[in-house]
Amino acid sequence: MSKFYTILIAAILSASSLQAEPLETVADTLELDRIVVTASKIPLTLRETTKPVIVINRQQIEQSGSRNIGQLLNSQSGIRVNDSYGSPANPQVLYSQGASAQYTLILVDGLAISDPSGNGGVFDLRSLPLNNVEQIEILKGSQSTLYGTDAIAGVINIITKGAGESPFNGSAELSYGSYNSFLGSAGLNGSLGESLGYTFNLQRESSDGFSAAANPPGDSSTFGDDGFVSTSVYGKVDFKPSAFITISPFINVNDFTGDYDGGAFQDANNEFLLKMVNPGVQVRYVQESIELNGGYNHVATERTFISEFGESHFEGFFNNADLYGTYSFTNTFQVLAGVNYQHSVMPEDDGNERFQSEILSPYATFLIKNWNGFGTEIGFRLNSHSEYGSNSTYSFAPSYNVTENVKLFGSLTTGFKAPTLSELFGPFGANPELEPQTSQYVSAGIETYLLDQTLKLTAQYFNREIDNVITYTFDQRFVNRDRQDESGFELAANWMAGSRVSLGAHYNYVDGELITLDSEGNEIRQDNLIRRPTHNVGGSIRVNITDNLLVRVDGDYNSERADLFFNPENNFAEEEVTLDAYTLVNLYAGYSLLNNQLTIFTDVRNLFDTDFTEVYGYNTAGITIKGGLRLNF
Repeated sequence: MSKFYTILIAAILSASSLQAEPLETVADTLELDRIVVTASKIPLTLRETTKPVIVINRQQIEQSGSRNIGQLLNSQSGIRVNDSYGSPANPQVLYSQGASAQYTLILVDGLAISDPSGNGGVFDLRSLPLNNVEQIEILKGSQSTLYGTDAIAGVINIITKGAGESPFNGSAELSYGSYNSFLGSAGLNGSLGESLGYTFNLQRESSDGFSAAANPPGDSSTFGDDGFVSTSVYGKVDFKPSAFITISPFINVNDFTGDYDGGAFQDANNEFLLKMVNPGVQVRYVQESIELNGGYNHVATERTFISEFGESHFEGFFNNADLYGTYSFTNTFQVLAGVNYQHSVMPEDDGNERFQSEILSPYATFLIKNWNGFGTEIGFRLNSHSEYGSNSTYSFAPSYNVTENVKLFGSLTTGFKAPTLSELFGPFGANPELEPQTSQYVSAGIETYLLDQTLKLTAQYFNREIDNVITYTFDQRFVNRDRQDESGFELAANWMAGSRVSLGAHYNYVDGELITLDSEGNEIRQDNLIRRPTHNVGGSIRVNITDNLLVRVDGDYNSERADLFFNPENNFAEEEVTLDAYTLVNLYAGYSLLNNQLTIFTDVRNLFDTDFTEVYGYNTAGITIKGGLRLNF
């Protein structure tokens, strides 16, 4: 850990001696007026929101050096993505404020995406290419009142690139690095007059990788590499038949082929295929104080696992339709009302429907923006499920601007997660009598801006309780049995130290336990933070050394974590192991040419070649180097 702080301190001292000159790439103050849409489904500035939102813009994405969305999210406060440094073919598991991946909903351009064939309905982040992303908005805490099932721990809205204003714009990236890793992407976008816009992006990525499984202690045999190949295509058209209406059909296609091993410390020559097709359309009508938004998307996924035991094939279809409207009584008072319909299907091999469920949910929210310093969001949602019946959620998120630069905020919200199709009807332990998992979330915090709004400090406490947790029992059946409690606090700071220097830092603490009732009704409490650190510290510094040369150093510290090992030499009995604490440092440098249209960059991850473990029995990458070119025109 001392190495990490030594580098940060040295970079800060060197940056402080630089002459400050205005640059187009670095602002002089924090972007308080940046527009975000995820917090309330209504476009608001960061100053107006009643909930804290983390925003990652395109510039930050390019300068992060991240290989994929999982690595990018892993560097954010309150978010951990397990296996983000593992074999590049491995799936990545996201935790938000300590909650497991099944409790965070992924949105693409505001529309929910899900995979009924996946474990817990979790959508595979490997299906979304980072090069087509314009902005990511992260909203932590229960958001089920606006977004429905799966949003118990929050939502992550991945916003794709738009059409732009000029007729023809282009972007391309070509990079190569460690493990014979290659990435090539090309995109075009533009507007053809006032009535037609377009966006197109193609990405191809591959890597030979390294063995996912680690060698058992004392075993020096050579395990095979586990690589992958991924191809993604995205297209969208914005058609404006009038000044008030925009119709935007889109399609997102991804084909991923990768290798996987047999388990912890077990090499194997297995192959995994994932195909995803995601078409849809969005419609927007805006006139004076009324705005209507409608969206429909279909997600079709196919998963194939090929191993020595044969071939396993899974399919899932997810249909999502969301229609809502907003009415502004004044600039201060707004109301939003909508209805959401979701349909999940897992078909038979012959294409006939096997399992399916539906959710129909009307919802409404009342929003107050800065009424004598006071703001609030009050919402309610009623959910009608085809199997378990009905349930409801509510949200109350007040805020108060003590001064122009100090805001107090809090929330009291409830959430839910509907049982998945495999839990209700699947071949292993199905229980059609399952009820939804439900949650209550409480948070309170303060946000303040100092030094002429160049320094932002945020502190937040949270507590989340999930009831009716669905678990797989020893009698091989899914049941609603457990309760899960998590609490913690987050500290974050962002400072524009000058026109050439920006710094960020965060500290996260989280504690959690799972409460189970035994046969006599007694509570059994156990640690619930498997693979999640109690303490996490992160920091970054970005310096424009010259008008053309940018250097960014970031890193984080993760405390000890518990993990579970199902030991094959002990009848696969569950054994708890402790993963050591570790610190990582990454370095990115970019040099711009041709009036900032061409950037030559290099990215070094795990700069000090730290030996660490994210998942017991599996490898992580040592020092990796990537270099490339990025062109925008």
